[in-house]
Amino acid sequence: MVYVSRHMDDTECPPFYAKSTGLAGRITRWQDIEFHPPCLYLLHSRVAPVGVLPNADGTDPDAFHVEVVYAITPSTENSTYDFWAVARDFAQDDAGVSEFLRESNRTVVLQDVDALNVLEKVIATEPGGYQELSINIDTGGLAARRILARMARAGDPEAVRS
Repeated sequence: MVYVSRHMDDTECPPFYAKSTGLAGRITRWQDIEFHPPCLYLLHSRVAPVGVLPNADGTDPDAFHVEVVYAITPSTENSTYDFWAVARDFAQDDAGVSEFLRESNRTVVLQDVDALNVLEKVIATEPGGYQELSINIDTGGLAARRILARMARAGDPEAVRS
C-alpha cells in the first residue's frame, strides 16, 4: 500500500469546499490518500474551521468529511475504466450538494482523461522513448507505479499492464 498524507492547518477554503460545506475564509484541510494495488485509490478529506481538531476519542463532529473511491481498471492496451464514488457526512439530505459533488468530481476525472490522452499521444510519437520528469508532489504516484511495475515483472495475475 502507498499512503500519502497532506495536512494544511491554515489555508484558504477552496471554492469546492466553500460551496459544498458553507465554510468561508481560512480552514484546516487534511487529505489522506491510500493506494491499494493494483487499482484501488481512496481519498479521505477533512475540512474544518481553523483550529478545530478531532476530539481525543477520535470523534470529529465539527468537521466535514468527504470520501472518494476510485477503482481504476484497464480495459485494453490503450483504454481504462475509472469507476468512482463520492460519500460525505454532511448535508446528506441535500440533493443540490449531492449533484454538486458528483459533477465536480466528474469534471476532475474528465480533465484527467484529457491530460492522459495528450500524454499517451506524446509518448507514442516520441522518437527513442521519453524521459520522465517528476517533482516532489509526485512521490506517491511514483511509489505506486514502482509497485505496479514489480507486480507486472513478477507475473502477478492481478497486475495491470505498465
